[in-house]
Amino acid sequence: MDLMLILFFISFLIILSGAFFKKIQNISVTEPLLALLLGVLLGPDVLNIIKTSDSISEFKVLEYACQFTIAMALMATALRLPTHIFRKNAVSYSNLVIFGMIFMWGLSSGIIYLLLPKLSVFECLLIGAIVTPTDPVVASTLVTGEKAEKYLPEKIRNTLSFEAGANDGFAYPIVFLALYLLGAEGGGDLSEWFIKVLLYESILCAILAYGVGYGCGFLMKKTHKAGYLNEKTLLSFSIGVALLLLGGFHLLKMNPIIAVFVGGFAFAKDITANEDLKEQRVQETKERLTTIPVFFILGLMLPWQEWYSMGWTSVWIVILILFLRRLPALLLLMPIMPQFRKKIYSVLLMGWFGPIGVAALYYAVLSKDKAHFENAWIIPSLIVAASTVVHGLTSVPFEKLYHNSTEGTNERENLESRT
Repeated sequence: MDLMLILFFISFLIILSGAFFKKIQNISVTEPLLALLLGVLLGPDVLNIIKTSDSISEFKVLEYACQFTIAMALMATALRLPTHIFRKNAVSYSNLVIFGMIFMWGLSSGIIYLLLPKLSVFECLLIGAIVTPTDPVVASTLVTGEKAEKYLPEKIRNTLSFEAGANDGFAYPIVFLALYLLGAEGGGDLSEWFIKVLLYESILCAILAYGVGYGCGFLMKKTHKAGYLNEKTLLSFSIGVALLLLGGFHLLKMNPIIAVFVGGFAFAKDITANEDLKEQRVQETKERLTTIPVFFILGLMLPWQEWYSMGWTSVWIVILILFLRRLPALLLLMPIMPQFRKKIYSVLLMGWFGPIGVAALYYAVLSKDKAHFENAWIIPSLIVAASTVVHGLTSVPFEKLYHNSTEGTNERENLESRT
């Protein structure tokens, strides 16, 4: 791939989408969807303006793009969330992240096993694990901006943001558990998975990342009080912290995704409310700048021939995953999420808006390389592309429908009265 040509078209799209941002929002189209469509149009399967190179180089570019995009999205998510939000909603959030991921993993794996019986159970578990996390990159386009703030209570927006950020990193041990069961890592030794992946790369990583993030936040707060910073330091400082966490914990061979979220959460905890509010829109702009490139690159790389060879099975995979991966899980969890107990409209909305995006792409590329298993890329990329289109087109209409259905009801009033 010609990187300068890619850069040219990405910049062109960023300029156009920025110039017509409100018009694009009004027609219920998200920027990830636009970037994906432009990538398909300019790629080798349509106009062939941007030609493919060797697959190893392409996947390496996509992997780095995914890591950088996720890091920026997770930091922006951490800065967007109110202070002490987890402590105030610990039961609901813990059940949603932990049991929600387990249910989504099981349901996704079961659907893949049902539709692709030639795959082994462990291969289906790997694909199910890859598409389990709710993506913070696509989710941010659904829960930020004027439309989301107008139609959705803050409680729902914060819950979706927190869940998407948290389960991105917590999907890491699940994906690697599937790789160990498949024999692609550690020769199938689950004791090694427990010590290396769960304890060292995930739990210890989260503890250390929290300390690093808190230290960076403390440093910024103290230097700000001393008058050493100017008013617009949060953007550059937060990018620096995100990249420090991403690169540093990658060098330590830990989980860089969970490091950025936990570290970003700790960093944001010590930022004053005024600083956060001053640069809230700048954080959203940062997300937009990092979101468009990865979906454009994805559009160039989509495996159309492999999808076509699957026939109607590919269609059924998309339909069943989008409708049955998440909705049943959240309906089952509704009784044990105090903030959303008996709030059926809110649970249905959150059950639908669980987009599958950049996190799944990252784990797909990682799994394809480690397991030498092509379906670890072919099937998740199909689901990500479908989710980008479907969730991108339904975000504003469904938000309006939710708003109209709950306006003036106890359900909406209860959600808006709590922080």
